[in-house]
Amino acid sequence: METSERVALGMVDAERKRRAKVAGAEVVEIDGLVLCFANLPDPSINSIVVADEPDDVERALALASGEFEQRGQTMGIDLQVGRHPSLDRAVRARGMTLIIEQPGMVAALSDLATVATPDGIRIEPVTNDEGAEALVRVDTEAFGDPAITAAFHGAGAYGVDGMRAFVAWAGQDPVGIATGYEHDGAVGVMGVGVVPRARRQGLGAALTVRAARSFDGADLAWLHPTPEARAVYERIGFRRIADYEVWVAPSTT
Repeated sequence: METSERVALGMVDAERKRRAKVAGAEVVEIDGLVLCFANLPDPSINSIVVADEPDDVERALALASGEFEQRGQTMGIDLQVGRHPSLDRAVRARGMTLIIEQPGMVAALSDLATVATPDGIRIEPVTNDEGAEALVRVDTEAFGDPAITAAFHGAGAYGVDGMRAFVAWAGQDPVGIATGYEHDGAVGVMGVGVVPRARRQGLGAALTVRAARSFDGADLAWLHPTPEARAVYERIGFRRIADYEVWVAPSTT
């Protein structure tokens, strides 16, 4: 299997795992499209990932649109550019808006750099409610809404097979987070975040490597960085393998 396909299928599996313990979450499959609903008021966690090319692209998208409308959500879809050209064309033809462009990057775990944890910091796996609460604190400070973070990220912070979350601590103060999702030997690293007071020390890179190497037998790590973070990941051994786009339909509200 091509590396880019491993990443695409790993992303589908990761989105399933992210919702496994979230109250009210749903995963609906329509002809190769995997609709991942957190059923929370945040479009970024109610979206479509693609397992396979639909047999009937137009019908699949129309049915998917109906599922989003039924839940009062705006339809969004994550595409690996060029993986399924018929789907790329159909999304554009529906008048959807491109909101995010980002690279898909990979690193063989054997080639991934060893990154030292900054002095005074320890990185620990999340294994209980205390760790989950710490993850929520960091995610809220680094990214945003505490209610969404608690209901989504906090709920699924531990206890899901093939998922391992980590918190970086400065004494009793949580200052960084990252989560790894393993599928078929490939580990997707998501949710890397560092609070402002602990940035520019290499902590994000250390967390990324820790999450990527947390599964025995895995051989590949992948992630989708922001443009600002891309250089950080290139320095520790990641390389671009594909391009990803996020498209959103016009709001129904």
